[in-house]
Amino acid sequence: MQHFETQLQKTILAFAELGINVQLYWENESVEDTLSLVPTSAITGEGLSDLMYYLCNMGQTSEREKLTEKDNFECTVLEVKVIDGHGTTIDVVLTNGLLKVGDTIVVSGMGGPIVTTIRALLTPQPMKELRVKGDYQHHQKIKGAMGIKISAPGLESAIAGSELFKCSNDAEIADAKEQIEGDLIDILEKYVDKTQDGVCVQASTIGSLEALLEFLLQSKIPVASVNIGPIHRKDVIKAATSKLNDRAKKEFATILAFDVRVMPDAQKFADEEGIKIFTANIIYHLFDEFTAYVEKCKLERKAEDGNKAVFPCILEMVKDACFNTRSPIVIGVNVKEGVLRTGTPLCVPDKGCLRLGVVQSIELNKKPVNQVRASHGSVAIKIINDGSVMYGRQFDDKNQICSMITRDSIDLLKLNYRDEMLKDDWVTVLKLKKIFGIM
Repeated sequence: MQHFETQLQKTILAFAELGINVQLYWENESVEDTLSLVPTSAITGEGLSDLMYYLCNMGQTSEREKLTEKDNFECTVLEVKVIDGHGTTIDVVLTNGLLKVGDTIVVSGMGGPIVTTIRALLTPQPMKELRVKGDYQHHQKIKGAMGIKISAPGLESAIAGSELFKCSNDAEIADAKEQIEGDLIDILEKYVDKTQDGVCVQASTIGSLEALLEFLLQSKIPVASVNIGPIHRKDVIKAATSKLNDRAKKEFATILAFDVRVMPDAQKFADEEGIKIFTANIIYHLFDEFTAYVEKCKLERKAEDGNKAVFPCILEMVKDACFNTRSPIVIGVNVKEGVLRTGTPLCVPDKGCLRLGVVQSIELNKKPVNQVRASHGSVAIKIINDGSVMYGRQFDDKNQICSMITRDSIDLLKLNYRDEMLKDDWVTVLKLKKIFGIM
């Protein structure tokens, strides 16, 4: 309390030096010539409700006469709900303007603009909020600013967070539809690529959806489809198509759900089909969870594929550096291009792609290593085979040696090892493709 009192007096003094009288709002009895202070905490949030209450109270008392209404109509869809006896309804905030039963309205839908007619205007009973279930008051017309529940046909696919337009003629309807279609097309064209595999994204409002999609775009995470509102079984079925397309795209058989509910039937179906649903109310948490899952999927694939992924390398033997001519063949080599790793199958291309065997071990300065590049200098490698290939008989230090890649091994490199491949490594892959006639 002493600390608070000290800070308060400093604040009052600072305002006084500017010629402004201030006082704590609960002590201020002269609001006409003294400004009110509402203490708040950015750490705990304490006092914010007091500030909101005070602002609302000012709008209805001392500042009421200063409020002016705008001529333009402003209304925003907050939520889409199914209400017993009313069907699908939308909760809206009417900021400016007038709404009447029978008015034609246009709202954004996932399939395009929705043109419908207001069937009922509902508000909660006194002392209740719009989100609480119960009996509603019916109105023939309502003037903003006001929170309203609108009942109208065809609202099943309405998008929360979008703008609601009131139209009085065909020209206004056409203008509203054009604006809505333009907004949706911009989002889909910018963020969604249906030609490739990607995650399914679901959010509570069009604003939060756009924020999440922008974050995913910057993070280079592809998006295959988007939706607004709770996750239903049909949304899980859509995500399951990625799993059916290719085992290698397991991480894309997922739904990233931001601030939305997962319906029980959808969760049950997702568990049965092995579809991951990541839910969070903070974008960064959602991204962290998905990134960890992608890494887990990559590690699983690497373990399953074993040594099928062959890294590209072109080697030259060190002259007179053969320490064992038969299996295991031990020779000294320099890596001219690419990266040499243990487990790499080697061959001699100018001997009809003579297969030498598989690299069992690599020694650099008499110390075992798992991989080596051109910058590391000469290394000794041990090659094991079935004994049919012998140094000095089928090949010698005049022959060039390279890794034996295949179409499948290149695909695995692209899928699981992009982060380990350098730009020069892909150039080496192109050279080896020509040597082995890989398309």
